[in-house]
Parts: sequence; C-alpha cells; structure tokens
Amino acid sequence: MLQAAAYVVCAYLTGMRDCEVQAMRRGCLTLARSEDGTVSRHRVRSTAYKGKGGRGASAEWVTIEPVAHAIGVLEQLTRRAAVAHGLDTLWPVLSVTRSSKPHVSAEIVRQLNAYRDHLNRLFGTEEAPAIPPGPDGKPWRITTRQFRRTIAWHIANRSFGTVAGMIQYKHASVAAFEGYAGSSASGFRAEVEAQRRLGQIDDLLEYFDRRRGGADLGGPAGLRVARTLDETATELGPLPPMIADRSRLRTMLASLARTLHVGPLADCFFDPATALCLKRVTDAAADRPLTALCEPTRCPNACIAQHHRPVWERSADEARMLLREKRLPGLQRAALQQEVDRIEGVLARIAPPPVRSAVKGEEAWDRGE
Repeated sequence: MLQAAAYVVCAYLTGMRDCEVQAMRRGCLTLARSEDGTVSRHRVRSTAYKGKGGRGASAEWVTIEPVAHAIGVLEQLTRRAAVAHGLDTLWPVLSVTRSSKPHVSAEIVRQLNAYRDHLNRLFGTEEAPAIPPGPDGKPWRITTRQFRRTIAWHIANRSFGTVAGMIQYKHASVAAFEGYAGSSASGFRAEVEAQRRLGQIDDLLEYFDRRRGGADLGGPAGLRVARTLDETATELGPLPPMIADRSRLRTMLASLARTLHVGPLADCFFDPATALCLKRVTDAAADRPLTALCEPTRCPNACIAQHHRPVWERSADEARMLLREKRLPGLQRAALQQEVDRIEGVLARIAPPPVRSAVKGEEAWDRGE
C-alpha cells in the first residue's frame, strides 16, 4: 500500500507517463541548492520513451518537494527487494518469494485499485466511500493515465480554486513546465493546452446555462458576452433542442471560449488589442492576460459573474469593518467609502438570478426572499 501511495504522488505531481515513472532508478533524485544552501530545484532523472524508440532516452524532470519525499520513502522501502532481484529500480515486486517477476510493471494497476479499496476500508463507509465511485455507482477504476491528465486539467483550468491553493498546483505547474521544456520531450505542455481548451468550453457552457436561467453578467465585457450568449440561444431555438444538441452548442461557442481565461475577481474574454493589463508591459508578443495586473471594473475584456460574488462580498465586508474605526483619518475614510460604493455597484450588476416556481399551475418568478 505504501508503494502504491508513493506511485500516486510521483505520477500525479510530476506529470510523467507510467513508463517514465517506472523507469526511475535508485539515486534518480538530485537537489540543486542556492548559495545559502536552500534547495532551489528537485530534479528527477528517468527515461522518456515518446518519440525515442524502444530504448528511450535519458531525460530530466523538475519536480516539487512531496515527490522528493516519496522517492526517499521508496528507496528505503524497496532496498531489500531490489537487492534480492538484482535490480536498481524503485519499483520492484516487494515480495521476494511469492512472485516470479521482479518488476511491478502492469501489476501497478491492480495495486492502485487495491489501494483504493484499502482507503475505503480505513476512512469510508459503504454509503460514503473515501474514494468516490464512478458514474455507474461502482468503485472508481484507477488507471495510470488518469494522474497525468488530472494534473494537466487542474493546471490548465483551476488556477484559483480552493483545491489548487491547498495542493499548490501553481508550484507544480512551474516545476512540470520547466522540466518538460528542458530535456524531456513528453509533451506535457501540449497536454495542458488541450485540457485548457476543453476547460474553456466547459466554463462557457456554464455561462450559457446560467444566462438561460436569468443570470446577469457584470463588468465591462458583461453586455458583450451576454449578447453573444443570447444570440446563440435564439439560434438554437427552444430549451429542449438546446439540451439535446450539446455538441452543436459547443461548436457555436468555440470561438468565444478560446478567449476565456478564468480569474478570481473577473473572467477575461481576452482581446490583446484592448487588454489594459498588456498596456503596462513592453512584451508585444504576450498572448494571454496578466491576471496580477487585472482591472476588472475598467478593462473591456473583464466579465464578472455570479461565481465571483463571494470574493467581492468579502472585500466589501473588510472595507466596512475598517470604516468602523473611529480614529480613521478623513481621507482614508473617504477612500474606503468610495471602494465600498464601487464594490456594491459590481454586486448590483450580478444579483442572484430569479428562481422559477409554480403557482396555481402557472410559472411565476420568485427571487427566493
């Protein structure tokens, strides 16, 4: 079970393919240190096979500390089995007497699913397993490809989510990109970009559904995006055809989706010609928004939607709390009040959509108050 757990960490947080993970050898980890002795890079050497023929080619991945820790655990865990089998791999079969083959290879899939069952027994119940079941209600079947694709999806689409903040996907993103941009030709960048494009379409479909439910869009780009969504809905026709023809809807919204970049205060429907963030930099080749320089109430590309509301509300609450300070200088009080007024204006534009309810057999609109 510990070997399976280490595999999950290595496969997930590096973005390596299964063959690359299983090609890791003892001593594959090196640490680069700065002049003051601080670890600046964790590097893993293995073998890349994609486009390299059957023998593969030596490659190096830059990774993060949890992977380095997992490799250290593996080197201790597998030492006896590796010596018994005469191997230097980090993935020997741990039992030296019960198995005729020395390397876990394809057996890792069975091992991962046994680990899933192990976690469910320890931390879940029959009604609420620790590892959620698949859509058919049966235990989720884990495969080795899922780890690489999942982290690619998170890096591409959930830069500001709660989970992303906890697991430090930003960190993993920088490390994985640096490694794959270096000596490895495993194509992780392309995989991330593919997942980002799929995520953009999914995010825009959520926009479409919420707009059909009566949601308003704020920000300078709100009217433009709302108009495009409304025109698409009109072209599709009544609601049942819209639900039945989801693939057609994806095609119709693809052009708008390509410009969508999700952000914490606003989503950017990026047009480099009008992006305020790019006017502050000298790089004429910038092809995506600079989120740290976003001005969500001024930039023509910014669209503020219902899912941004909690962040704006927290900001308004913090400003109101500061206004309660009686000794606050007049200029600061005026600036804070101006900020509260600005945020309240944003929130007014993205008020919760009306909720449809049935009254005496007829449909009525009720805001749920």
